[in-house]
Amino acid sequence: MKRSRAKAKRKARTLTTREAKALRIALDSTAFRLEATQDLARVGDWELDRHSGRMRWSRQLFRLFDRPESLGVPDINEALGYFGPASLERTRDAFWQAIDTGKRCALEQEVILPSGQRRHHLTAIVPVSDDHGQVYRLYGTVQDITERRQLEVERLEHLARLETLSRHLVVIEERERRELASALHDRASPNLAALRILFANLVQALPPAVHAEVQPMLDDAAALLADTTAGIREICTNLRPATLDYGGLGPALNEYVTQFRQRTGLDATIEVAPGTDTRTLALASKTLCFRLVQEALTNCAKHAHAGAVHIRLEREGDHIRLTVADDGVGFDLSRLGEAGSTPGLGLITMRERVELAGGRFRLRTRPGDGTEITVALPCLPQTTASQEPTK
Repeated sequence: MKRSRAKAKRKARTLTTREAKALRIALDSTAFRLEATQDLARVGDWELDRHSGRMRWSRQLFRLFDRPESLGVPDINEALGYFGPASLERTRDAFWQAIDTGKRCALEQEVILPSGQRRHHLTAIVPVSDDHGQVYRLYGTVQDITERRQLEVERLEHLARLETLSRHLVVIEERERRELASALHDRASPNLAALRILFANLVQALPPAVHAEVQPMLDDAAALLADTTAGIREICTNLRPATLDYGGLGPALNEYVTQFRQRTGLDATIEVAPGTDTRTLALASKTLCFRLVQEALTNCAKHAHAGAVHIRLEREGDHIRLTVADDGVGFDLSRLGEAGSTPGLGLITMRERVELAGGRFRLRTRPGDGTEITVALPCLPQTTASQEPTK
C-alpha cells in the first residue's frame, strides 16, 4: 500500500515536471514571438519601479535608442537624457500624471540618439497599482513614428502648396473674368449703340409708305437689338460686374439680384443690416461673397422649386455674415456629394472656397423645409479697412 502511494507521488512529480517543461517551452515561444513582433513593428517596452528607480528594457528598446546592450539598462536619469528639452519636460509631467491619477497616458517625444540623429517616438505609460491603489510601477511601450511624422509633415506641405495653388487659380480666374467682361463690354456696347442710332436714322429716312410696310421688321430688329444688349449686360455681370470693383459688394449684389428676379420670376430680395460695412472685407472675400450668391441663386432656380429667396448681409463680431435662404423643397443633407444627388458639387465647392478663405460655412436643409446657407468671412483690421475707398 505504501509502495503504491510512493509510486503515485513519483508519477505526480513526473507530470508536474512535464507540465513545467511544456510551460517553459510555451513561455520561450511567446517571448520569441513578442520580440519578433516588436522588431517588425519597431516597438519596445520598459518597466520602472517607482521606489527603487530601476528599469527594465526590452531588446527592441535598446535598438530604438541606438544603445548597445553591453551598456546595460540605464537608470531613470540617464534614460531621460535621451530626450530633447521640450520632450524631457513633457515626459516628466506624464510620469507624475500617471502616478498621481493612476490613469494611462500617451505622448510624443523627440529623441536625440548618441549619433546626433533625431527620431520621434510615441510612448504609452500604464501605471500598475497595489491592493491599496498606490502606483508602485510604471509600464510603457515605445513606438518609433519618425517615418509617420515625416509623411505627415510632407502631407501638410502638399496641402499648403495645394491651398496656395487654389488661391492662385481663383485670382487668375477672376482676372480672366474681369478682362473678358471688359473686352466684351468695350467692343459690343459701342457697336450696339451705333446700331440703335443707325436704325433710328433709317426709320426717319424712309418714305411713309415704305415705313408702314417694313414697320413689323423694324420692330423685330429693335427687339432683337434690345435683347442682345440685355444679354451682353447679363453675361458681363455674371463674368465680373464692374459694380463690384467700383461700387462695392452691396450695389453689385443688388444689381445681380435684380437681373436674377427679372430672368427667373422668383421673389428674390436682399437686405444689408444697418452698420454692415462691406469695406471691412478683403477684395477676395467680396468676390467670394458675390460668387456664393451667384451659385446659391443658380441652385435655387434649378433645383429648389422655390417661390422666394432672401439674402442678408450683416456684421457679426469680427466677421461679415452672409445668409441665403429659400422656401424650396430642400433635400436630404446626408446624400450631399453622392452621385446623382441634387444639388451636389456646387455646394461642396462653396464650402471649400469659404474654408480656404478662413471663413465658416454652414448648410441647413431637409426635405420639404427649404435650404439655408450661412457664411461668415473674417473682416480686415480696422486700419486696413479704413484705407480702402468707400464702396
